[in-house]
Amino acid sequence: MDKQKYIEQANRLSGFNAHNGIEVVEFDDEHCTVIGKISEKAMNPFEMAHGGFVYSLCDVAAGVIISREGHPGVTLNSNMHFLHPSRGTVLRAEGRIVKKGRTVSVIETEVYDDNDRLTAVGTFEIYAL
Repeated sequence: MDKQKYIEQANRLSGFNAHNGIEVVEFDDEHCTVIGKISEKAMNPFEMAHGGFVYSLCDVAAGVIISREGHPGVTLNSNMHFLHPSRGTVLRAEGRIVKKGRTVSVIETEVYDDNDRLTAVGTFEIYAL
């Protein structure tokens, strides 16, 4: 499947992503970029993106990289560091493979706001089904 068709499929198949304004915009064999539109539904009471929304962007980026290999993946373990408030209109999560295993891979993620400020980092262990 070519890159554009894969992106369209990845965005079409997840009702969770569509409901939450999360969209896959770029990927290759080692990297994935996901964006999330910060709507009122994605905000916490302090007028910044909810931590669960930020986490979801990273989780989607990590999962897409592994599923690109033809094997859907699920998160086994993760660790997030929230460095700064995630504010603005769109967040961008970048994921990249650190270690690709036969069944378990490690993905590092970074989240950036509208001003390209790093707001969060995460590490994900993804199990390929």
